[in-house]
Amino acid sequence: MDPDPTPRLCLILDHTIKNPDAATTATVWNPEDELHGHLELSSTEDLGIDGITIYFEGVSRNWISETNIRIHQVLKAERKFLSQAHDILPSNISRKDSSPGAFVFEAPFHFIISRVIPCTNPDSPEQCLQLPPSLNLGEEFVDQCTGMRFAQPRIIYFLRATVSFTTRGHQDCKSLETFLPITIAPYTEELPPTEIDDFPTEFKERESKALRRSLIGGTLGTMNVSLQEPPALIYNTSSTGSYTTALMRLEFQPTSTSSNDVLKSLQGLIFTVFSLVRVKTFYSVKSFPRLPSQTLLESFSEMRLRDGIIKLETQYVRDASWGYRFSLDSQTDASPASQLGLSIPNKVASENGNGQVSMTSEPNGKWISNWTVPIEINGRLLPSFCSSLVARFYTLIVRVKVAGARQERFDLEVPLQVIHTPPGKANSPTAEPIRERFLEYRRASESSWFRDDSLESEQDPPQYYP
Repeated sequence: MDPDPTPRLCLILDHTIKNPDAATTATVWNPEDELHGHLELSSTEDLGIDGITIYFEGVSRNWISETNIRIHQVLKAERKFLSQAHDILPSNISRKDSSPGAFVFEAPFHFIISRVIPCTNPDSPEQCLQLPPSLNLGEEFVDQCTGMRFAQPRIIYFLRATVSFTTRGHQDCKSLETFLPITIAPYTEELPPTEIDDFPTEFKERESKALRRSLIGGTLGTMNVSLQEPPALIYNTSSTGSYTTALMRLEFQPTSTSSNDVLKSLQGLIFTVFSLVRVKTFYSVKSFPRLPSQTLLESFSEMRLRDGIIKLETQYVRDASWGYRFSLDSQTDASPASQLGLSIPNKVASENGNGQVSMTSEPNGKWISNWTVPIEINGRLLPSFCSSLVARFYTLIVRVKVAGARQERFDLEVPLQVIHTPPGKANSPTAEPIRERFLEYRRASESSWFRDDSLESEQDPPQYYP
């Protein structure tokens, strides 16, 4: 049987420097890495090569089901956000030694992976100009006309080569095309804390409730629980997990004028802190008109949200340490340090070895306890990113349950960044805040997303997407 006369085209990428063990482990490429290798064109007859072009490209391919219609309809979108082309000069095409009856041609190629996406729009947010990571989530849809695969969402990178040629005795030009997938994991930087006012229904930093002794009992006072956006979860190139902490503050304004009674009531409270990381992947078949959010979902029908969670360790807090903070308008004779912090003058209060404050007079103020919420992730998460059709964001969700009085709960949700740092920059400096200091920051906040079973169930949490 005669060998197949159809020429064969393939791309061969050199993994030696990046991943010496490429035969058994997948190679993940990063910005500023060099993609070099060669193209190989083989045939059973001599060929006249008219042109060779090799491309390095990045593409988003998403699909959604149309809603509110009687007939099921699929909407899909393909967006090429990166394209680099390399035209091979005839002088760089060589004939490789081969067995009789075989003709093999080679041509080298070389690309450098960029850090950012070329963009001509000066209004594009900074976080939307970074190269997005390779990503393939959800159910796939195959276009029967083109054979292209779409997902919910999909971001792919690949090398693509096209060759035009003629065969002996034929003047008609023919062409071949081939693809080689590339997995990209970009480096990212920590951004300033999120401007919460820009997302009024997305987050909830603070909640206040009255604490009662019982359902029909008197009011002990008002408890205010607030949560600060934590420093980012940071991954370097070899990290298999990451850790950070969030600052949570409890402020109690008592109705009683007896400080000793208040402190006794506070120390009798038992707190349970449930926490989780929420993984939000927005995807669309049209360009996001602005930075994607849950609010945008209501008005932008071409966008969808893929939601997941990572459950964190539950904390049980007894005998919490409380300090007293004066109201600025009631302690005009107090020192600046006592007005701004938890330091209390000796003439007003004394502190025992357990950090408990014993009041000798009745100043106006509130009781404060500062806690940390640990955020420990086993495994690698994709970095926070945004592109024209796909975005990945994270939030920290915390529920605080109070026992020892009439049981109350406080539900909070704040932004959380995940960043990937380049080699030699494992500890990224924390971004300078661009809003007021957290402890002086106040705002009204609307309710955010919660499900009791997600936070408090002892069963395994729903599947999340790394």
